[in-house]
Amino acid sequence: MSLNDLESSAIARFRAGDAPPPRAGESTSAWVEFGLHVLLEAAQAVRGSRGGEAEVSLKTDGSPVTQLETRVEDRITSRLGDFDPDAVLVGEELGGVLVDRGMALAVDPVDGTWAFLTGTETYSTTLALFRDGVPVLGMVSNPATGQIGYAAAGGPTRLLQLSVYGEADYGATLPGPGAETGPLLVNVHPGRGGSDLVGRLYRAWESETVRMVRSPGGSPAWALVEAARGDFVYVNLWSKRPASPYDLAAGILLMEGAGGMVTDLDGSAVDPVSHSGPFIAAVSEDRRAVVTALVREAAGLAPGI
Repeated sequence: MSLNDLESSAIARFRAGDAPPPRAGESTSAWVEFGLHVLLEAAQAVRGSRGGEAEVSLKTDGSPVTQLETRVEDRITSRLGDFDPDAVLVGEELGGVLVDRGMALAVDPVDGTWAFLTGTETYSTTLALFRDGVPVLGMVSNPATGQIGYAAAGGPTRLLQLSVYGEADYGATLPGPGAETGPLLVNVHPGRGGSDLVGRLYRAWESETVRMVRSPGGSPAWALVEAARGDFVYVNLWSKRPASPYDLAAGILLMEGAGGMVTDLDGSAVDPVSHSGPFIAAVSEDRRAVVTALVREAAGLAPGI
């Protein structure tokens, strides 16, 4: 499992302290190399702040935000201005509007801030590149584990693991082995109103319909990477609030690149920029159907899709 030339080049430039390479034409590969570089810079900043005192404030919806996140998003904005001055940035912290024409980069500097603050290593930094309002590249990094997943629309999903202790870097194409044949594991995102669902999933665990249920929370985008690996079927009740461009678009592209889908309870593909309500993600259609039936039962809906 080795890195390809583009991945090796991006990592080498970062480690040498070089800036991202200048943009070369309209190729997706140029954006991939740019995205890898800024994600590595973001991961370095986030990892460097672990264990320090976080300056935390609460947004109007009660969710936390740190000054670190604003600094990371500022840095990405600056890098984007150098790389493509015409591109628009849509940020979780600094705002911006997704445009119908041209390039736009949607950014969440720390997706899963509570996980970051509590040392639960399921937070991420996410990038979703849009062309004329359509997502064309998704990238998600986990600063805690040193992993980056990415996929361009219509292309395969790649997962990179950077060295932490001097071992070799590696890259693999998802899904991993056992995605269709391993035990059925479920990752359910924690949230208010989820007690009936969690109870139904635990009863399915007891009856051995599923092998294990976990609920660590954190970044939905990172949970979608885990689902793209084939490790888990991911369930998220999501709110009635429509998703923003930086919420699900990147993770959905990674799921699709691994041959999977992200669907609502009726089995329809979710919209990457405006979805609201529950969704389920899995590489295996059969496994997604099993878990969807359990979720529908917990919600008091008729079985079957």
